[in-house]
Amino acid sequence: MTDASLTYAHVPAVRFRPSAPEPLERDPGLLPMLFSPRMSRNVLTAIPREAFERSYRQVKVLNLTYHGINEPDAIKRVFLDNAQNYRRPGFVKRMLQPILGDSLLNTEGDAWRGQRRLMAGTFTPHAVDAVTPLFARLAERSCDRTPGDGGPVDMAAEATRTTLEVIDEALYSGQTGMPFQEVSSLVRDVMVGTGQLRLSLLLGLQGLDPGAAQRRARRAQRILAQRMGGFIRARAAMADAPDDFITRLYRTFASEHPHDEAIQLTLDNAMTFFVAGHETTANGLAWAVYLLASDDQAQTWAREESLAAWREGDPALVAERLPYLRMVWEETLRLYPPVHRIDREALGDDELCGQRIRKGDQVTIWPWVLHRHRTLWDEPDLFNPENFDPEAKLGRHRYQYIPFGAGPRICIGMGFAQTEALIILSRWLATFRFAPAPGRKVEPLADFTLRPQGGMPLLVERI
Repeated sequence: MTDASLTYAHVPAVRFRPSAPEPLERDPGLLPMLFSPRMSRNVLTAIPREAFERSYRQVKVLNLTYHGINEPDAIKRVFLDNAQNYRRPGFVKRMLQPILGDSLLNTEGDAWRGQRRLMAGTFTPHAVDAVTPLFARLAERSCDRTPGDGGPVDMAAEATRTTLEVIDEALYSGQTGMPFQEVSSLVRDVMVGTGQLRLSLLLGLQGLDPGAAQRRARRAQRILAQRMGGFIRARAAMADAPDDFITRLYRTFASEHPHDEAIQLTLDNAMTFFVAGHETTANGLAWAVYLLASDDQAQTWAREESLAAWREGDPALVAERLPYLRMVWEETLRLYPPVHRIDREALGDDELCGQRIRKGDQVTIWPWVLHRHRTLWDEPDLFNPENFDPEAKLGRHRYQYIPFGAGPRICIGMGFAQTEALIILSRWLATFRFAPAPGRKVEPLADFTLRPQGGMPLLVERI
């Protein structure tokens, strides 16, 4: 497939409508959300229909006012034009603190700026190009171990294993020594227990929450921190440590902080990239292959393009030869954004969508809602890669599509994740044919990230 082939429209007789909870007819209110098992475990099931139709909604919860924003200019003001007036709310920091500590993802102000500068070099385009052979090698390894006899395979589990291997080898030289199966289970426990809507979180008492999922999450957090902490301390003591991301990170922190503090800061960031860094990409891969398995024409186009790209032989150039698959990937992140909700707290008065925002008010931006908003997208609930045809993107507001956030705090690993995903996905497509597993309904679950509940079993046949 060449760039010229993109001029032909991908117009199936009936576009595929991917799985999503049906919006509620009215806002359920806080108490039903907290005490409904379905809504508290999966907040997507609590979103009312009007959220997808209005640019602004206001909700009062306890003594706080929440402003729901779906207007791109207002989102730009929060993330960019007046970003200094907005910070992460206390409840978000409390939710993330046990697993992410004082890492880049969970700090503000000078601490955040210093860590961002420190890590930026690892994720430049040049640095990403340098690790594309690693992406290709691990994608090939994934294909070698994946059964291809036409039976069901949990592609979410395979995506998780592959992206964990990428993070381990790209950032830690493959030396963490943490087994995939155990890490995957522990990370899942953390995601489930941390991401549930609980009254204890709103009250700042999540560390005492007696819920079963919360107890499992705290246990998993302790084990992960112990394992990763042991790795960090051993690495810090090595005179001939590999010159990789984690070594450079520790040495920089050690030059500015006492030993114990440097170890803790290194651990916090190591956990951030190990846990959050692989999970979002793994979920995106699982959703992408689900969408392609459900759309024969899109899968055929993406496979032809992938086969042609891999025939060229240089893995460093594969991602550049996948214009249609890139459209598929971007459409995947529209329908299933890695982070479904972003919260900010106003540090001072402001105005958004013509409404007064007072100091202390909460501003909530839902990529899940924004990416499916009726006034911003044509047929927003259908799978349509042509939403990201270069010409279609020209007329779109930059801030109506924010799968990696936006502004100064945009995801630092965005380029790394996108290249990694395109290489893995194209290798899978060049090797396998995918089809939906009969009798299996896929459901999106929003906890810490947006993932397929119960995995992603698909029929997988080697070509």
